[in-house]
Parts: sequence; structure tokens; C-alpha cells
Amino acid sequence: MELVNRYIFAVTQKLPEKQRTDIEKELQGLIEDMLEERVQGREATRTDVEEVLLELGNPSELSERYRGDKRYLISPAIFSTYLSVLKMVIISIAVAMAVVFTIETFMTPSQVLHHLVSNLVSFLIVGCVQGFAWVTIMFVIIEVVNAKKRKLGIKGAHDWKLSELPALPDRRIRIKRAEPIASIIITVLFFVLFTFSIDLLGVWRFEDGGYSTVVSFFDEEVFRGFLPMIWILLALSILKDILMMISRKWTVRLVGFEILLNMLYFVLAVFMFSDMAIWNSDFMQQLAQSGITPVRSEAFERVSEIWARINEGLIYLIGLVIAVHVIFMAVKAFRIKQIS
Repeated sequence: MELVNRYIFAVTQKLPEKQRTDIEKELQGLIEDMLEERVQGREATRTDVEEVLLELGNPSELSERYRGDKRYLISPAIFSTYLSVLKMVIISIAVAMAVVFTIETFMTPSQVLHHLVSNLVSFLIVGCVQGFAWVTIMFVIIEVVNAKKRKLGIKGAHDWKLSELPALPDRRIRIKRAEPIASIIITVLFFVLFTFSIDLLGVWRFEDGGYSTVVSFFDEEVFRGFLPMIWILLALSILKDILMMISRKWTVRLVGFEILLNMLYFVLAVFMFSDMAIWNSDFMQQLAQSGITPVRSEAFERVSEIWARINEGLIYLIGLVIAVHVIFMAVKAFRIKQIS
């Protein structure tokens, strides 16, 4: 039964999710019928099972026949995942932009028309177009890489062996669908925040009448200079999540990708925060002017001390979080090797 289950898994793993259950049942029944016809009432042996599976042929080719596809920009093997990711990205961008619009309208109600036309509509169009482009490009890259692998190592049905069947994924290394979905949504939210609303990251003060003051942490002009690098890393994060959704299990390569990505995030953090120029140089002055921490007050002195050491403290904090995650992933890689 394990050999049969591995064969069915190999056929159905790249089919659209809506088709998998029906095709699993169909294949199970077909294999049972072929076995009954072969054994003629006697007990089936492993050899009988192997001969039936070899007769059915290469699971990749059988999967293609079920899909009815040959050549696509994004093949049906990953098209359902593509649509799922695209929907998540577009919806996340739309929701994030709506939240930003709501916050800006709450802060300056008199400029609601400006926020609606200049910010919500224009940024929403730009964000959705960018999201569509990035997701499509990443899936095309995955498809091209897979196509090259098939060309380099493809075998005909007569060359296929049962030993090539993939092992059934162990429950300990299976990836729950919610994990990459949550990661993609969070990544998109960071993309919107860093790209369109970095000025909202700061200390807020709510006043009577609903108006609020925000003393921004960052120098917006300097921060925007790092946006291309931030976009690349966020795109790589989504690519990693896409691979997780396609693979549905942790592999040593996926773990390695995750560790590499975390190291790149740390390098970027060190590069960004190695100089105080990225921070709002007038932060303490604006904080005092807003009335949040009056000059010469105890709160002002404490915040001044923290602000003077924010670079070093933030880098240490980011480094600690990433180090813990890297150790966790290294342990996961060790377990994967033990299981395999």
C-alpha cells in the first residue's frame, strides 16, 4: 500500500487542489481493478503491484494527461497556487491601502479628497500593478527553472523506475498552508507600509477633535534610498513562501533559503542602521514641540538617552531575533536529514 500511496501522491501533488481528491479515488480504484484482473483471486504480491504501476507509466506523464496540458507560461501544475498567491497579494495591498487612507483621513479630515484621489486611487493602482507583476515574474521564473530541469533529466516512460517515486511527506516536516499564506500577507503589509506610508511610523499624539500628530522615526528621503533593496528582499520572501506552497513540505534547500534570507535581512539592517542619517534628525525637537515630552522633563531626558543609543540597540535586537530563528531552522534541517 505504501508503494501505491507514493505513486498516487506523485501523480496528484502537482494537480489543482480541487481535482486531487477525486483523482486519488479514481487512481485507487483503477489500481485495485488492475490488480484484481492480474492476480485472478490469489493474494497480490509486491511484484504484482510493481508491474501494475509500471504499466500505468511515469506519474509525471499521467499527471500531465489528467491536466491535459503541454506548454504554458505558467503550467496548470502550479497555476492554482499562482491564482491563490495573486489573490492574497492584491487583496492585502487593497486592504492595507484602505487602512492607510482611513488613518490619513482621520488625521487630516479637511484633506479627505486629496487623500482619496492622490493617495488611495493612484497608490492602489500602482501597488496592485506591482503586485501582479512581481507575482507573475516569480512564477514564470519557477516554471522556467522546472522546464530546464525536465529537459536536462527527463526520461521516457520506458526509462522510468519505481525507485524514483517520491517518499510520502512525514507529518513532522509538512508545511501547513496557513504558514506561507500568513507570511505573504505580512510581507505585503510591510511592502505597503515601507513604500507608501513610512511617515506613519513614529510617536502618535491624539488631540481633541480627532486630529493627531505623528513624530516620524525616520528621515523619509534617506529611507527611500534603501527601498530597492527592501523590495528585493520582500520579493525573495514571497518567492520562498510560494515554494513552500508548491512543495508542501520542508526540504534542506528550503531551510537553506530561509536561513540565507534571514542573513540578508540582518546585513540590510546593519547597513541601514549603521548611520544615524536614516533617523529623523529633528525627532527630539519635534517630540518636545508636540507636547508629548516637554523639554527638561524627566520623560524627555529618558527618551533622549534611548534615542541616542537606538542604532546599537535595534541592531542587537534584530540580530538576536534572527539568530534564534536561524538556530531553529538549522535544527529543522538536521531533523529533515534524519527523516530522509
